[in-house]
Amino acid sequence: MMWVGLSIAHRAKAVQRMTALDRWTADDGEMSVTQAAADAGVGVTRFYEMGKAWRARRSLASLGTFASAPKSRVGKHDGAIRRKVGRVVAADPRASVRKLAIDLHNALGIPADEGPPSHNTLRRYVEEELRRREREASPGVELWLDCCACRLTPRDDVLSVAFVVLDRATQLVLGADLGDVDDSRSGYRGAARDALRRLDEGHFARLPWVSGLARAQIVVGDDEDDWKSLKKGLSANLGAGIELSTRSGRFGRYLRPATGLRIGTVVFAPNRTGEAITTGDDRPPLALNDRRARLAVEVDDYDARLLDEIDLVDEASRPPSNLLRFLERLATG
Repeated sequence: MMWVGLSIAHRAKAVQRMTALDRWTADDGEMSVTQAAADAGVGVTRFYEMGKAWRARRSLASLGTFASAPKSRVGKHDGAIRRKVGRVVAADPRASVRKLAIDLHNALGIPADEGPPSHNTLRRYVEEELRRREREASPGVELWLDCCACRLTPRDDVLSVAFVVLDRATQLVLGADLGDVDDSRSGYRGAARDALRRLDEGHFARLPWVSGLARAQIVVGDDEDDWKSLKKGLSANLGAGIELSTRSGRFGRYLRPATGLRIGTVVFAPNRTGEAITTGDDRPPLALNDRRARLAVEVDDYDARLLDEIDLVDEASRPPSNLLRFLERLATG
C-alpha cells in the first residue's frame, strides 16, 4: 500500500513505528527492546515480529499499521448536549464560557442521580461550539501567528516549540514548524514556508477566501528586538495591519481559543515555553525531522476534520494576494 493511500491516523502510527525500529536497530543493542516496543506503541512480542519483518523488507506492510484507528470516547449524554449547546450559545453569544456552561447544565435538566456531565465537560462543549461559530466567518481576514511549547504525544517527555500560522475565522492551521523560542523569526520562517507549500498544493483551494488580508497578529518569541525592523518590511505596501504581541503570558494566546491547546496527539503547554528540551531519562530526543514529520501528520488530520465542517465553494479560489505576499516576506525574512 502506498503512503498516500493511508489515512492520517495510519500515517502517524507508521511514523511512530518506523522511528522506533530505526532507533532500535541503529543503537546496536544499547536500547532495550522493552523501551523500543514502548516507543512503537506495541507489545514486546509484536515488536520482535515487526522487527524481523522490517529487516527482511523495509516496507509499510512490515509495520502493520492498517488496523482501524481508535475511536474517540463519547459520554452517554453526548447527543443531548450537542442538541442543546447550539441554542444555549445562540441565546447569549457574548456570555462567558462559565455562564454558558451553567446555562447548558440548566437546559439539560439531568437529575443528579443520573450522573449529569461535570462543569468542565460542559465547558468543553461550549468552547467547541464557540469555535464552530467563529469558523463560520470568512477565511483570510486575519491571521494568528503563535508559538508555544508542546509535546508531540500526551506521554512524550520531550518538549518542542511549535510555530503555527492560523486562520482566525476557520481556525485552520495554514502552516506549522518546530523551532527555538529564542529565534522566533526562524521558527515562523519555517511555518510560513509550510503554509505556502500547503496553499500551493491546494489544501485550502475551495475555501471561500475574502478579497484581502486585513491584519496579522504575531506572538513574538524571546527575540523581540529582532522583530522591530522585520515588522516594517512585512507591513510595507501590504494594506494590512501587523501587530506584535510581546506581553507576558503571550505564548499560546491564539492556540488556546483556536484549538483548545491540542491538535490530535500534540498537546500545547504555554507555561512551559522557554524550558530546555528534556527527555526525562537518558534517551536522546528524536531527530528534528522526525518530530517535524509527526507534527505535520497531526496538522493534516486536524485540518481535514475542520474542512469537513466548513461550507466549501464548488470551484477553486485563491487566497488574498496580500496574504500570500505576507507569507512570502515572512518565509524569506
